[in-house]
Amino acid sequence: MLKRLLIIISCTASGLSGSPGLCAALPDFTATYEVSRGALTIGTARLALTREPGGGYHYESHSWPARLAGLFNKDRLHETSSGQFSDSGLRPDKYHYLRTGGNMERVAHLTFDWAANVVVNNVAGSRWKMSVPNGTQDKLSTRLGMMQALARGETDFTFDVADGGTLKQYRYKVLGRETLELPAGTFSAVKVTELRGDERRKTWVWCAPALNYLPVQIIRQEKNDARYVSHLEGFSDTLRVRHE
Repeated sequence: MLKRLLIIISCTASGLSGSPGLCAALPDFTATYEVSRGALTIGTARLALTREPGGGYHYESHSWPARLAGLFNKDRLHETSSGQFSDSGLRPDKYHYLRTGGNMERVAHLTFDWAANVVVNNVAGSRWKMSVPNGTQDKLSTRLGMMQALARGETDFTFDVADGGTLKQYRYKVLGRETLELPAGTFSAVKVTELRGDERRKTWVWCAPALNYLPVQIIRQEKNDARYVSHLEGFSDTLRVRHE
């Protein structure tokens, strides 16, 4: 179960479209989250975006269990996405997933071939190709998509994502605004719900306009009614929106 908890952050902000200027305003940043179930802290996640010369980017996520939770499950997750920013949007070129420390270690690598519009999947020693439309994202680069879609004022958006060797569509809908008091501060946030057709599992995400719409709180309710909460614990000052 802890494996699923540590990827809550990883599955929240999903999707990028091919809209012009996408992600152009996002700065380099880091952000850390505390993941809990009830009163028990079960893990920590760290995100980091680095802009590279020539329009490139490198985005990564690292998740690990808290000390007490680590007595029962030692899974650690590390994901990276690299590619290019362009006028037509974010274009991922490579995605890497690594799970270690537990009994079910897993490695997956995706390579995007945009000339042929295919993704080459290398998972657990198997290799296959999958056709994808323009604008398709990997599971990690999709986090930036929610931030940018909200910044453009979108309230209902759906994106293509190369996920688990198949092409999936993630849909998100804005529910309203709320003010949250969190370990990292007090934020006015846009509340978004994830719509995937599975009523047994529900996800809500709160994104703060003052931090370039970074997710500041995530709640995931599983089919057994267990509820897991991720709170923003710290962030780099580069995320703050400056008003001239």
